[in-house]
Amino acid sequence: MKKQLYIKETGGRGRGVFCRQPIEKDEVFEICPVIVLLAADSDTIRASRLVDYVFNFKKEEKTLAISLGFGSLYNHAIHSNAAYWLDTDQQVLSYYALEDILPGTEICINYAGQPGMEFKEWFETRGIVYED
Repeated sequence: MKKQLYIKETGGRGRGVFCRQPIEKDEVFEICPVIVLLAADSDTIRASRLVDYVFNFKKEEKTLAISLGFGSLYNHAIHSNAAYWLDTDQQVLSYYALEDILPGTEICINYAGQPGMEFKEWFETRGIVYED
């Protein structure tokens, strides 16, 4: 699981996460602990730049989480090459490949949490023009 991941400027999309070694389909390539942010902090987080880096932790409780490691830095793609699952008991996000990923390829997830889904409102609320 110790793939050499690295950050690189992507040209127009800010920083992105890339791999130095091949990652095989279904392989878990990163497990990131999360910092859980209480619902009482939600308004403060949503009014700050941190809002671009958080995940819903327990939506019904309005808690958020910041993923450590590279977890909060993966860019979005509608047809992503990776996905994640959240283990709320262990407080970790696990990232896995949806297809074989070659070295030098940017690793992207779908911000909607399900590959193939659009997530236009996330970009529109930030004034970002996004083309996938």
